[in-house]
Amino acid sequence: MRTAACRLHKGFSLEKRMEGAKAALEFDPSARRGAWRRWAPEGGVRPDGEAFSRVVLDLGCGKGEYTVARAEADPETLFVGIDVDPVCVMRSAEAACEAGGGNVVFVHDEDPDVLELFDEGELASILINFPTPFPKKKRAPRRLTYLDRLMKYRLVLEDGGTVRMRTDSTPFRDFSLTQLNLAGYQLEWETDDVRGMFPDEPWSGYERKLVAKGAPVVGFCAVPGPAPEHVEQTAPLSLVSYLPEDLESLDYIPFGMQGSIDNIVGYNANRRKKGLPDWRPPIV
Repeated sequence: MRTAACRLHKGFSLEKRMEGAKAALEFDPSARRGAWRRWAPEGGVRPDGEAFSRVVLDLGCGKGEYTVARAEADPETLFVGIDVDPVCVMRSAEAACEAGGGNVVFVHDEDPDVLELFDEGELASILINFPTPFPKKKRAPRRLTYLDRLMKYRLVLEDGGTVRMRTDSTPFRDFSLTQLNLAGYQLEWETDDVRGMFPDEPWSGYERKLVAKGAPVVGFCAVPGPAPEHVEQTAPLSLVSYLPEDLESLDYIPFGMQGSIDNIVGYNANRRKKGLPDWRPPIV
């Protein structure tokens, strides 16, 4: 999959573009830990009486269309968008500057650790929109809904704070539900049609592209319940383990799983020609 950096013109200067959008960028986010409600541009601090009412993290914000739109609709909340791609962060900050609301800021972090960036109970919500699914078992710990990450989220969420995810991948959503259970979260809702539940919610450019290809928008919203006494990863980690048995009837193949599904379907077609029963991959 090409990154945003692959499509840049020759004279592009990330440094210059970042400088131009610095009013919506935070270059030292760990220094803001515990004080995000008083965030102001370029190292500034809001007076106590002008502090934001709450802080919402958009983890994996992409180009920021969704984040900026949410911020425009909720000026009393500070939205913090974090992404691993510096070009996406730059474009997000430029969109925020153009909108001019002053209550959204973006951070580039290639491996964000919420415990280093936010204090205990500092976040009202963590939004996870169309994250990279990392379908293979060995890369499961990189998923934003992996058990270890969910345990960290518990610490930075305020009482009643939520983790909310939207994705085109039903296998990823179903894997995430196992992780929520292991981490002691309680579901507020879970659906195969997030857009149907929230028709007026802002769109991201990525979501529009996927939906145009027939993608569903599935997801959930959960809150931390009582902390589990024993934390242990016991769920299947390969997203192939969460595929339905009848792969040939799938109306939409989630991002990153085309090759695996093609291989299984092709293998079973050959088995049928030989009079053999269909093969199901092991649960791993």
